[in-house]
This record gives sequence, C-alpha cells and structure tokens, in this order.
Amino acid sequence: MKARSWLAATVLGALLSPAAVRAEGLEGRFSVAFQGGTQSELGGDLLKGTTGTLFDEPLTLDSKSYRDVYAPDLRLQGLLGYGIGERVEIIARGTYYKAEGTTLEVGRLGELPVYAFFEPYGEYEEVGVELGVRFYISAVGRLKSYVAPIAGARFLSETYVTLSVPDAGSAVQNVPFHGESTVAVFGLDLGFSFDLGEHVFVGVDTGLRYQGAPSQANGLPGLEPIDDSDGRWSAPVVASIGVRF
Repeated sequence: MKARSWLAATVLGALLSPAAVRAEGLEGRFSVAFQGGTQSELGGDLLKGTTGTLFDEPLTLDSKSYRDVYAPDLRLQGLLGYGIGERVEIIARGTYYKAEGTTLEVGRLGELPVYAFFEPYGEYEEVGVELGVRFYISAVGRLKSYVAPIAGARFLSETYVTLSVPDAGSAVQNVPFHGESTVAVFGLDLGFSFDLGEHVFVGVDTGLRYQGAPSQANGLPGLEPIDDSDGRWSAPVVASIGVRF
C-alpha cells in the first residue's frame, strides 16, 4: 500500500513539475525543426494537348498532368516558429523539392506514337519560402494538433522537353519548355506534434498546396500551347523533429 502511494505521488509530482508544465507551453518560445518526406501530385496539367505539324506530318498531342510525369520524390524543409499565444504560433519555412520525371507516350505523329522526355531527367528542382500561422486545436498535454494557413513563393528550375518518334527514327531534342520561374504558393497544413520532453518534439505534417503556373518558353513554333501549363495542386507529407526553447 505504501509502495502504491509513493508511486502515485511520484507520478503526480512529475506531471506537475515545472519541466512538464513548460513542455506544454508555446507562448514566448521559439521552435526549430527539420522536416523530411515527399509529396503527391493531385491536379493540374503539365503538358497541354494541341495539334500541329512535325517533320511535315500531322501531329496530335494529348494533355498530361503533373501526376503523369512526376513520381513522388524527396521533400526537405526547415522550420522556425515563435509562439505568440497559448494556441497560436507563427512559422517561417524553407523548402526544397526534387521530382523525378518519366518518359511517356503523349500523342501521335500520323499513325506513329510520340513520346515526351522531360529534362533535366530526375533533376527537376524547386526551392521555396513559406509563412504561416498555426492555430492549435489541442495545445494541452504532450500531444498537440494544429491547422495552419500558408502563403509563400517557390523558385522553379528551367525545364526542357524532347519529343521522340522512335518508329520514324526522329526526335526534336532539348526544346525549352519552361523558363526559370518564381510562382506564388498557397495552402493549408494539418498536423500534430508530440513532446518527448521539455525541449524535443516530433511530429507529422500534411496538407494541401497550390502553386502558380511556370512561365512558358514557347520553344516549338506552331505548338506553343503545349507549355501553357496549369497551376499545380499537391499534398506534401513530412515527418518532423525539432526543439523548443
């Protein structure tokens, strides 16, 4: 009986200790976190369908989405936050994303299949900055959940396209598709974090992002509509580890 009473007192003392209380607080504290994960493409056309001529033959191209071209790949992020209230935290985040493209059939040249190959293969890159405000739905205890509107900018690398007709032994190579671009990005984060102690926490973020369309290069005379890309809808998913102080 005495052992049980001692154990209960010890647990209660730990829960009410300054370290435990401070582990719950956000107001007046900084957060620094590293995030790593990936993203899924949700919507938007990368290549727009059009008709024209190529090699003096009738050409028909079909629209292809970002999801058709790019598989999920590495997303890295660094985050700085500051608690301005018991349930409110402002955040600034730097982002990096690399997406690997694939070769795919995009239309017909007469009766022959046409394939598109986006360059630089496997090295589509973007960096960005985001600002947001986290509103904590649950800020009591070690487990915290939040929602955060996000706005920022992304800086996109230039992209080239090669159109190949293997059955005819013909191709147009490394045609400018998109120029280097700076586009706006907007979105919403949903996530949670778990305090491992007074300073260290882990968490998971997901959400929704929309980024503006990249700039057209108009590199194929007569086929200019193909690079009139849509804005891009995506869903990042990242795991976090960080510290509060």
